[in-house]
Amino acid sequence: MLMFRCAEHDRFACLCQLRNSSFFLRGWNSKREDVYRVVKAFSARGEQTSAEQKCFIQCLVRDFERNGLNLTTSKREELLRLRVQIEELSLRYIQNLNDDGTFIPFSEVELDGLPKEFFESLDKTENGKFKVVMRSHHTAAVLEHCKVGTTRRMVAMAYGKRCGEVNLSILENLVHLRHKFARLQGYSNYADYAVHYRMARSSAKVFEFLENISDSLTDLAAKELASLKNLKKQEEGESPFGIEDLLYYVKRAEDQEFNLDFVTVKQYFPVSLVLSGIFKIMQDLFGLRFEEVIDAEVWHYDVKLYSVFDLNSGELIGYFFLDLYAREEKYIHTCVVALQSSALLSNGTRQIPVALLISQLQNDVDGHAGLMRFTEVVNLFHEFGHVVQHVCNRASFTRISGLRVDPDFVEIPAQILENWCYESVSLKLLSGFHQDITVPIKDEVCESLKKWRHSFSALKLKQEVLYCLFDQIIHCAENVDIIELFKHLHSKVMLGLPMLEGTNPASCFPSSAIGYEAACYSRVWSEVFSADIFVSKFRGNLLNQYIGLQFRNKVLAPGGAKEPIDVLSDFLGREPSIQAFIDSKAECSL
Repeated sequence: MLMFRCAEHDRFACLCQLRNSSFFLRGWNSKREDVYRVVKAFSARGEQTSAEQKCFIQCLVRDFERNGLNLTTSKREELLRLRVQIEELSLRYIQNLNDDGTFIPFSEVELDGLPKEFFESLDKTENGKFKVVMRSHHTAAVLEHCKVGTTRRMVAMAYGKRCGEVNLSILENLVHLRHKFARLQGYSNYADYAVHYRMARSSAKVFEFLENISDSLTDLAAKELASLKNLKKQEEGESPFGIEDLLYYVKRAEDQEFNLDFVTVKQYFPVSLVLSGIFKIMQDLFGLRFEEVIDAEVWHYDVKLYSVFDLNSGELIGYFFLDLYAREEKYIHTCVVALQSSALLSNGTRQIPVALLISQLQNDVDGHAGLMRFTEVVNLFHEFGHVVQHVCNRASFTRISGLRVDPDFVEIPAQILENWCYESVSLKLLSGFHQDITVPIKDEVCESLKKWRHSFSALKLKQEVLYCLFDQIIHCAENVDIIELFKHLHSKVMLGLPMLEGTNPASCFPSSAIGYEAACYSRVWSEVFSADIFVSKFRGNLLNQYIGLQFRNKVLAPGGAKEPIDVLSDFLGREPSIQAFIDSKAECSL
């Protein structure tokens, strides 16, 4: 390649020419020792002309060194062996859960409270009982709707025992191998390795954050738990309240408090109207104009392509595809995929970012408008936040452009925008009765949705913090008794509620085994800081384009070219705080 033939003083110029090519987008380049030596040498000379160039070079060096290019050959080979072992064990762990066919047979009486549609979805045993399979969609339905306490307890215990000792042993081995992997790279434990290049920077900071959140919510969570215990006492007498009762009595309390009929609410969210409302809000807030590309070449007739223009200058700043509707063999998750990132090319022009938003909505049927559940409205708004985040980015290098930013930061913009789904002024832009779209959703429903959002949120968050602490501890210390640790944390964090006897935390919480190991805190982290930004800047200014443009230019445009904490501090005028998040929970408490 040209890069390796040029003179020393030209090496970075050649690097810049290749910075946005497919070469730097493929994973294999970060395993090339010859490329690493060139990048490392340039980094050591410190001749970067801007903070953005420095950040880009640091990211490249980090990518190489995370693949062991700074280690001796023998250590690099050991690193590779460990990575292969970790991948194999992770796949085995997931396969065990996928292959687990455990079910419990129940009579209709034992499943009292479940809707008719649930019974219709169940297979039956030879003696006519209904099979409740230990899968999340079955167990969640039972734990949320079943009136029979013994049934809820049986299902919760069986779900928590999936794969028994097998996956527990795998998780213990995974944690051990991860610690070895981290130590080879100079870290004392895997948690510090995983967190080092995130906003949190260290496991100690993560612990401090989680404990502050948990402690701040203790009084409110205790009040919430007391109200649930009273509700159970009214319905089931003196039967003790257990963790298996949480979902059911939260729903019972919410039904009594808010009287929200989500079937009726759905009638106010036709897909086309929600989409036009999102376009309107994003236009007014961020100064964007959306225009459908007619006769675009797409992979299915339901898919649409849109151009995004700056409203003031008319400049084309991006494209995005919308693949909204469910169909057979389609990828099943709702998400945004970055197809091409913004970047400066070697000829001085800007590479146009392109995003793809995938969802699973129901299309129009027999002339009837496709309608969205409220949770689908929130999810679509969230994902559209990622689209805006991607196309508004102005970084010069694809490596730090668009959605390729700090994992602790990447969800913050989209989580901020979720707030628009709970405010009356924006909900009216998103809604309209499907038989007469000029009739928006009622003000009292908007208010109920806002309160419902935060109902029992302290107790729910306590449970999430429990899992985050468990995840951090097992990845900070070796030879931890995982079951005893979980028992201890469960009682401490969940206000004395004991873990169900015999359940296996390795099955209860697979994210710590694969996918988010030592990083489960990140969702809570981004939710906390998004609350601070919304309350400080946007609440009461939902369609204020001056503030929206500040957010677009200061938060979305830099991408990964600046430290996330500096990005947020620049926008807020101070360092981010957890207080707005805590206050938001208390404001809407029961």
